[in-house]
Amino acid sequence: MIEDLKDLLGPRSIGVKINGNSYPFLNKPEREMKFCEAVNYSFQLPLQIDNDTLGCPGARRSLGFDKHSDELIQKIAKNTQIPASYIRNTFEDIPVIDQQIDHLILGIPGDLEEDIIPDLYISYTSPKNIMRLMHLMAKDRLKPVLPPYSFNSICGIVFSKAYQEQQVMISFGCPESREFGGVKDEEVIVGIPHALAAKLTTRH
Repeated sequence: MIEDLKDLLGPRSIGVKINGNSYPFLNKPEREMKFCEAVNYSFQLPLQIDNDTLGCPGARRSLGFDKHSDELIQKIAKNTQIPASYIRNTFEDIPVIDQQIDHLILGIPGDLEEDIIPDLYISYTSPKNIMRLMHLMAKDRLKPVLPPYSFNSICGIVFSKAYQEQQVMISFGCPESREFGGVKDEEVIVGIPHALAAKLTTRH
């Protein structure tokens, strides 16, 4: 299905699996990475990340590795000059994955999709492709969600919120995802749960 999604949304599309079967060929970082950085890396090579190699505080919150958000809220407020109260309220709408995560596999090759079925797909794509996606969704009376937040973009909105709520999530990115995650000026990011991706690619 990943090849069908690439045809729809472009080549910068990957599948993500929570606690999937591990294989020797999966690259395991030798240093801590941000979630968006790992996504960008996995466009080229399959990657496995876990508690020891995920270094971004926002992503660690979204994946449930760190339970407390106060320090993260203060850091975001300081870096963005956005009031901490606004960020705290926003975090109430950006869920934490509610299952125990041992590791994530990103960039699942198409020939392994039957063995490692992605839970979610992430694409860096163009506004034009988002338009095409929205037309396909409208045929089933479905609507994507575009949360109005400028932080925790890929880890919180495109990944955890899309997965938890089983909805298509679109984000314009955050400063970190554009600096470290390789999101280009002309790209937006979309997260699509597996069941919806299967329906939409059948439509496509």
